Amino acid sequence: MIIRVMLLFFLALPGARAGEGAVYRFSRAVIAADNAQQTLLALPLDAEVYAGANADLGDLRLIDAAGLETPYWLQKIAGRKTVLQRIPSRAAKTDLRKNGPDGIVVSLALSQDALDIDGFNLVTSQRDFEYSLRVQGSADGKNWHPLVDKALIFDYSRFMPIANTEVALPANRDRFFQIAIDSAVESQAAELLELSRTLQGETELRRDEKIAIRRQPLHIERIEPWANRSETVSDAEQQFDYALNGFTVSQDAERKITLIDIASRNQPLTGFKLDIANPNFNRRAEVQVPLKQGIETRMQTLAQGTVSALHFKEINRDETHIGFAEQRRQNYRIVLYNDDNPPLRIANVTGTGPGYQLVFLAQPGQTYRLRYGANQASMPRYEVLPMQTLLSEGYQPVVAALGPEIAADLPPGGFDPIVLLNSPLFLGLVIGLTVLVLGWSLYKVAKRL
Repeated sequence: MIIRVMLLFFLALPGARAGEGAVYRFSRAVIAADNAQQTLLALPLDAEVYAGANADLGDLRLIDAAGLETPYWLQKIAGRKTVLQRIPSRAAKTDLRKNGPDGIVVSLALSQDALDIDGFNLVTSQRDFEYSLRVQGSADGKNWHPLVDKALIFDYSRFMPIANTEVALPANRDRFFQIAIDSAVESQAAELLELSRTLQGETELRRDEKIAIRRQPLHIERIEPWANRSETVSDAEQQFDYALNGFTVSQDAERKITLIDIASRNQPLTGFKLDIANPNFNRRAEVQVPLKQGIETRMQTLAQGTVSALHFKEINRDETHIGFAEQRRQNYRIVLYNDDNPPLRIANVTGTGPGYQLVFLAQPGQTYRLRYGANQASMPRYEVLPMQTLLSEGYQPVVAALGPEIAADLPPGGFDPIVLLNSPLFLGLVIGLTVLVLGWSLYKVAKRL
């Protein structure tokens, strides 16, 4: 009978969970200006969200006023930088005329729909050369003004693999260009030396050396104009400083180590910065986390490193950051190996790590809330391509904010069965019932025998 009751209880738990759905312990209003049109919003997560959400952040839900989920893209917050992208332009016509015995002038006219250019590339398969050129520009092809006085194009392949055939132009709105090279023919010594000797018997009377001079004209295959356009792209992940709940410092004199026990709020950490009052030191360090195995808890090493400082006259050097793979935990420990040195004075410890944000498309006239803190919520599978595409095309999201955290009023009996199953009280109850059932069964068997 007891066994049947226990089986019915365990079978009823999944059904109770399925009927209830995920229970979100916290919710917060999303604060953003409504500009009466669809908006790309970025919602940075803060300390309260990290403290209350699951380890994988898979329980985050954006809910609109109607209670419907809004898809979002969870991403690390990255910096932004402006880069110059080189875009090819087009020339409608290219002419060449001679200028003096060895000079040439190349005329270049841009196509009507071509971009204003910031430079051009002289494409040639020639090697081992050096030429100086001048560039003039004109808006109408009649009135000319200088753009570049002396630009050098070269190829030093015989010495090193170094070459440059590009010419950068100052800012201009010109549509016509003249590229003048006063001396487009180079005189180069031949690689072979002609040597003649005049002998009388075995006596050398005269030696003549002749070096052949080879004239090499510049051969331009084509001219490729280009324009610079600035574009804002994502840079490296931003690193944030996270305030910790606190830390305690203790000394293990027997092992000659300093222990720094740290309490955090589940922030996404990738390192710690130590504020150490001592001016000069160099110590081995480890970052450890508690690892529970059965009823025992031991410390597991996450990372090893060195903290050091040197302050002498004009030298001021501090290396007190210890990095590790990203973690979201409540407890850490830093171990400093002192050897025979006096313990360091730890003034402060700061956590460092990336930040996360939700990027989503907000609809006009709609309000949103962020819910989190559901133990059994799984990572949602949303369509994130629209947000990714807008960001890749340069659209900057508007940064939203979170309102005060509101704890949900759980209904009577709205417990989480999985939490109950993992509680020590419940496990003890199950073990006690199991012992009673086994004892009763053994008693019945013994009575029959």
